[in-house]
Amino acid sequence: MNEKMLLQLLVSDPEKGLAEVVKSYGAYVRKIAFARLGNVCDERDIDEAVSDIFVSFYRFGLERGFESLTAVKPVLLIMARRRCTDLFRAKSGSAETVDIDSLNDLMDNTVDMHHAELIELIKDLGEPDSRLIWLRYFYGLKSKEIAKETGLKPNTVDKRIERALSKLKLKLEEEM
Repeated sequence: MNEKMLLQLLVSDPEKGLAEVVKSYGAYVRKIAFARLGNVCDERDIDEAVSDIFVSFYRFGLERGFESLTAVKPVLLIMARRRCTDLFRAKSGSAETVDIDSLNDLMDNTVDMHHAELIELIKDLGEPDSRLIWLRYFYGLKSKEIAKETGLKPNTVDKRIERALSKLKLKLEEEM
């Protein structure tokens, strides 16, 4: 069944439409859930997450109207990523993050002005660069750990950190 037919069925009979959505995209959603949660959840938790994703999709369609949807797969993808990210954070006990703006409260009084300026320059990099620098150099996380924390691929983390360091270097040179 193609997307257009699936959307028509969801509009005309939401329950049958949901059954077809599960039949058509169940393996797809499960693959996303397993890829994101396989390291921190057991099979039962993953199955529950998949069920939650389809229930969320159904509720979303009932509240907003299935006729407002233009496609099923992208909506399921977004819902799956969000649900899995929430569950990953809850299950993994991932590194506690500190608000960068509150960092000055954590800094030792003996830290000189250069460190404070460096922290300001890192904050000025913006997201996600400042967070990646923070996780790598202040928390000491490796690329794989940062990837799990941020949802990026490890090689993407490395490239972004490399670019962020280049930006930081330029900013430091401007300051001198």
